[in-house]
Amino acid sequence: MVKDILKSLPKNDYPVLNSRLFVECWLGYSLDNSLSSMRNLFKRLNNTGIDVDISTFSKANKHRSQEIFQKNYKKLNKLVQNKSHKKLHNKY
Repeated sequence: MVKDILKSLPKNDYPVLNSRLFVECWLGYSLDNSLSSMRNLFKRLNNTGIDVDISTFSKANKHRSQEIFQKNYKKLNKLVQNKSHKKLHNKY
């Protein structure tokens, strides 16, 4: 479900840290229990060839709108509700 939502995010809207990578960073940090800090996330990304600087990410956090997260949160909620609704009706 998350991958489908991420596909809809633009990859070229910002020159250094596009919206898709920005949201992926936040999702990765919030969903991965093995990460104890944002620095760990950026080390992991940099080791895999994704060049993201923590200061760039910090600046993006200050200036980006929260609307992208709100829209995607609503989309995910709808998808989850639809899936659970279908599962309930398939059981009976």
